[in-house]
Amino acid sequence: MSSNKPFFKQLSIFSIFTLGILLLWNQFASERFQSNLTWLIWLFFIATTTLIHLFLVKSTEKDPKKFVVNFMLVTAIKLFGYLILILIYALIKREAALGFTVFFLAMYLLYSGFEVFTLLRHFRK
Repeated sequence: MSSNKPFFKQLSIFSIFTLGILLLWNQFASERFQSNLTWLIWLFFIATTTLIHLFLVKSTEKDPKKFVVNFMLVTAIKLFGYLILILIYALIKREAALGFTVFFLAMYLLYSGFEVFTLLRHFRK
């Protein structure tokens, strides 16, 4: 767990940054782009980023050559899973789908970038 300490520190700092984005979004985004689930989306991305990072680090401890395959597999599953989640939400709550989708995709881009950045730093060591 101590080898993951830098990751958790970076994730905390990055999540404070994205919290600022969330607060600005809730304050200044037009009504069309508002969603009641911004806090849940934010927490969802913190949790999934943590789990994915821990899985990828753990899965490559024995054989680092498997990292690329594992990373591509996890990324594909994550992308399709997130798209299915957006689609289900859009079908259930059509009137709120735009705000949910735009904020969800913004968090997806931010946290995916963070994930790649931290994994690159981790495996360069």
